[in-house]
Amino acid sequence: MKEKFLEVLRTTKQNVFVVAAKNEEKRQAMTVSSVFSVSLEPMSMAVSVNQDASLHDLLTLETKFSLNLLSSNQAEIAEICSGAEEGDVRFDHPDWEMSEIPFLKNAQSNLFCKCKKIIPIYSHSLIIGEIENIKHSGITNPLIYQDGKYL
Repeated sequence: MKEKFLEVLRTTKQNVFVVAAKNEEKRQAMTVSSVFSVSLEPMSMAVSVNQDASLHDLLTLETKFSLNLLSSNQAEIAEICSGAEEGDVRFDHPDWEMSEIPFLKNAQSNLFCKCKKIIPIYSHSLIIGEIENIKHSGITNPLIYQDGKYL
């Protein structure tokens, strides 16, 4: 049944995001597709993060992070942030802006969040972030993930 479940999931189209955060010692970025809005008041988003991912332990209550909705021409960044190499290597791409919260300058949209709740569930945690700032290009051409490929 697990294989059938994965087969069903592969048929869905998902927007591709990169979530990024840093603290005094390290920074992490990870490609994710399980992102959804939670509330308009206060504006908040949820992202599902595997508890074994390096980024997971960096995301604690009140940690600031960015959700970067990738544009259709940013598959390379999605690949970099989902590959075996982790940590600083993922930030070698010139599109990164390393301010208080790392973000991708040419993403379709950037949502700057503060972690307000972490809900562990099975192998993942739902990270609930309250939106503190938004940068939107006005473009509507996101990178899509379906059937193991970026579209």
